Amino acid sequence: MERRDFVKKSGSSVFYTAIAGSVLPGVFSSCENGKKETPQIIPELFDEFMQYDAIGLSELIKTKQISPAELLEVVIKRIEYFNPKINAVNIKLYERAREMVLNTNSNSVFAGVPVLIKDMIDIGGVVRSDGSKLMQNNIPSESVSYIVELEKSGLTIVGRTNVPEFASHSNTWNELFGKTLNPWDVTKTVFGSSGGSSAAVAAGIVPLAHGTDGAGSNRIPPNACGLFGFKPSRGRLASGEKGGADDFLKTNCGISRSVRDNEQLFIATQKRENNPYVTIKNSLKNIPLKSLKVGYIRTGLEGYEIDPEIVAKQDEIVKLLTSLGHQVKEVTIPLNGDDFYDQFNVFFLTKFVPLVNNIMANNSAYTEIGDIKELTNFVKTEAIFAKDFNEEELAKATDYITNTIPAIFESMFEENDVLFSAVCPIKTQPIEFLNPMTDSFMDKKFIVGQTLSLTCFANICGHPAMSVPLSTIDNLPLGSMFQASIGNDESLYQLAYQLEEAKPWKDQWPEMSYK
Repeated sequence: MERRDFVKKSGSSVFYTAIAGSVLPGVFSSCENGKKETPQIIPELFDEFMQYDAIGLSELIKTKQISPAELLEVVIKRIEYFNPKINAVNIKLYERAREMVLNTNSNSVFAGVPVLIKDMIDIGGVVRSDGSKLMQNNIPSESVSYIVELEKSGLTIVGRTNVPEFASHSNTWNELFGKTLNPWDVTKTVFGSSGGSSAAVAAGIVPLAHGTDGAGSNRIPPNACGLFGFKPSRGRLASGEKGGADDFLKTNCGISRSVRDNEQLFIATQKRENNPYVTIKNSLKNIPLKSLKVGYIRTGLEGYEIDPEIVAKQDEIVKLLTSLGHQVKEVTIPLNGDDFYDQFNVFFLTKFVPLVNNIMANNSAYTEIGDIKELTNFVKTEAIFAKDFNEEELAKATDYITNTIPAIFESMFEENDVLFSAVCPIKTQPIEFLNPMTDSFMDKKFIVGQTLSLTCFANICGHPAMSVPLSTIDNLPLGSMFQASIGNDESLYQLAYQLEEAKPWKDQWPEMSYK
């Protein structure tokens, strides 16, 4: 079993890094006279299989060093140990997994490796709650195409992960299942909405989990958890929606410890028919990456500027990019943040109005939106905020979001191969920074907008983006975001491989992941 060497301890977080290929009884520190002190015991990961990514585990299965059924029980044991500490898994699917693993295709890419699925996508015969009491008995009859392709890849679904109610805010906390805590510091948030998936991978429950990204959800939580998160181009992967359409904002993809796990899930779940992009058939790892023109969004969106300490960390990544042969120049997003959010909130929040209207139409006891007991205060106040927007205002906002914003970023990509920035302009917050049961949208309007002020544009424009864990701040992980023009997912994976080799991260673990 691989053991770990103590690197740094300060405050509430501990960082460890792997000593690859070693089984060491301890390490020694030197005294002033050169003599060795008593050996320090190197902590072990929770179990011997946590050192492997999903592809590594599939190779163990294919070489019969462990069976899919045995590995499933290892992951179940992890869930039972870690979940009381972080509340990442909200629905356990152990018996379903035990049945599915009996029919594992050992020739598939993942060959029976367990995976966790975010509680915001249809799995046939499994509860999908979207983190809401309103949906706690919702059981879709069929899996959507994305889940079908995911299971064909050999992944075994062992559970669902926690989310904010209807992904309506930036903290993974709901009334039905409670709050998800950050494995690096359980007093901190994992943000949202793919917070449960990110917490589970960060702790070591699974090396790869599914997430959806509607405004930054596969990037902001990985940024807080020290993981690699990817948001693909709109329409490139199999549909995650009932009926087979592609959602305008939301995409599905992986949150992982290694780039190759994420890339292989991407390859396995590509749209098989009517794909507007060329299908990727093999890994991009060994394909040379040309020198990129990188536009550095250093200051963020006007009115929602980036914390200076985070800027300083991203400035260090500029040096890394330059050392790798890329050309970096500073650019700005030519938008005022308040003007943008005035339109984005009309476009996004009006979806909650039909929801509350339908609830009230079917329950005569509810005369006001605030009376509704099935929804948290935050969702109700979002609906109250949006209910008086008229059709003309919605049409104006829709035109702005679907035409004006994409035109701005199309122009930026004419001069830049890649856009680089912080993932989130604020540091990872205390868990109580947003309480959906008591806080209102108007109370937290600014901080919710601030949290996703760098990420949401990729969803609006449909282009790919990724969060890469290249830094730390206040002894917590910190990500860097890279975006490419629509359809250029390949260049991001190539860059991710290059960054992973230049500044490895997969063997950095929170203290709770050790025995």
